[in-house]
Amino acid sequence: MRYAERLTLHQTIGSGYNPETGKTEVQVDEGVTLPCNASPVSLERVKTIFGSIDKEVTSVRLQRPFKDKADKAMMDGKKYNVLRHVSHRSESVFYLEEVSSWN
Repeated sequence: MRYAERLTLHQTIGSGYNPETGKTEVQVDEGVTLPCNASPVSLERVKTIFGSIDKEVTSVRLQRPFKDKADKAMMDGKKYNVLRHVSHRSESVFYLEEVSSWN
């Protein structure tokens, strides 16, 4: 398995009003960038795991277990919400849902 992509995991610090955009925006920490292997999850598997088929979910595997908390992610310039984090003995798996903006 190749770990060619790079995933940046973030944790939410809080939210605040941005006067330039006129919206409340989520503030995240600087994050940690790790090598990963990303692949889409099939609709049948999304339905059994999450109970709905209207989500496009990507599964991301890390080489090592990730012990910290993360609820936001960024990969290839796209923003993701972390739906589930499964920590195994030798690796971690994140299920990510792509979003246009963090909220």
